[in-house]
Amino acid sequence: MGDRANFGFKQNNGDTLFLYGHWAGHNMLGNLAAALAAAEPRWGDSSYATRIATSYLIGEDWKSTTGWGFSINRLDDNEHKVPVVNWEAQTVTLFEEDLSTVVAKFGIAEFVNRYTLVSVD
Repeated sequence: MGDRANFGFKQNNGDTLFLYGHWAGHNMLGNLAAALAAAEPRWGDSSYATRIATSYLIGEDWKSTTGWGFSINRLDDNEHKVPVVNWEAQTVTLFEEDLSTVVAKFGIAEFVNRYTLVSVD
């Protein structure tokens, strides 16, 4: 069993790094918003912002051999809609699992303000 979710982070070279979380589906948008808020000082630098956000999401589980994984340009097992952060465009787009059907699109600050109590201006 799990609550499988993926979080996408589009890099400036066009590739998307996906963070897979086996138990990450619960409150996934709120957790992503908090991770993006933590990365706010580096939103203009995709490599640093991605590292900060993924570190925040993984938290203390870095030492575990299960629970989290990375893939490039493809989803791992998934049970939820897929948020993709585009640092260059400063957007978060929520996709269906096919990664082509857009459910919703937000500016990063708008997404953070909508899904957490943290306010970023």
